[in-house]
Amino acid sequence: MLLDHTIQFIYLIVFSIFWRERLKIYTPKDFPLPFETVITIGSFDGIHLAHKALFEETKKLAHLLNVKPVVVSFDPHPRMVLFPESNLKLLTTLEEKLYLLSLLEIENLVLIPFTKTLSELSHDLFVQEYIVDKIKAKGIIVGFNFRFGKFRKGDVDYLNKVAKKYNFIVKAIPPVMLNGVIISSSAIRNLIEKGNIESANELLGRPYLIMGKVIKGKGRGKEIGYPTANLEVSPLKLLPPPGVYAVWVILNKEKLKGALNIGKKPTFGEKEISIEVHIFNFNKNIYGETLKIELIKRIRDEKKFPSIEELKNQIEKDCKLIDEILH
Repeated sequence: MLLDHTIQFIYLIVFSIFWRERLKIYTPKDFPLPFETVITIGSFDGIHLAHKALFEETKKLAHLLNVKPVVVSFDPHPRMVLFPESNLKLLTTLEEKLYLLSLLEIENLVLIPFTKTLSELSHDLFVQEYIVDKIKAKGIIVGFNFRFGKFRKGDVDYLNKVAKKYNFIVKAIPPVMLNGVIISSSAIRNLIEKGNIESANELLGRPYLIMGKVIKGKGRGKEIGYPTANLEVSPLKLLPPPGVYAVWVILNKEKLKGALNIGKKPTFGEKEISIEVHIFNFNKNIYGETLKIELIKRIRDEKKFPSIEELKNQIEKDCKLIDEILH
């Protein structure tokens, strides 16, 4: 089941409390920041290997300048505001982004609400008002193709041009390549949409993540000997194609093997897409818990079986294969 969409910023207070031990989150109410910074700025959808390169350079320069390293990001994703008709789906929801940043030991995040008003701000005013006055940047780390401001007129050349005026250092990171491919959110999104999880994971530098809350289902899995946890997932999340996937399931500090099914369960005549996971050798009540699902490999398409018995036989084969994959 998909969670009804609400503005993700509503969740920010909850997340700030949840991640407070690892990640300090600043919003416009905290401007101007009470400290100087080195920043990297972007949407960072996916938190992939190229993003990690930016984060590492930010930490290095911040250490050199004896200021705080800060990741500056936006919510919602700018494309959702500027091009709502594109129906963009996210590689990482806000909740997932905060979790992944905390795993990377990012200490400070500035989260700016992206609005049409903000998009109308010129590149020079964005630098002066946000980067300099509000965020107090002494260093800026960006990707080679970074663009910002109204009509995307701001770029690396512009930042270098005004660096002396505003007394900050600019460093642009060249493309991060893997197997001849420039790592980007678009490239990863394309792979996920095709169900090519293994290639996507290579560009991510980690397994593709889906976070969801366990909700009540119809109990059909339990009836046939393979109980499943039904997941409520953000409608903003990019899901791979319907099918069965080998996954790791993270519940609190436990990491468990699982078989994830995404689809309409055609054998039962369902019409809505559901997301459910069978956790191996597990029988605890986890309703209301948030599961982190790490996708490892797509093992087959969704299929309608002529009988429940044939479905059970296939699930048994799926689980054996997944057990071998995850060994």
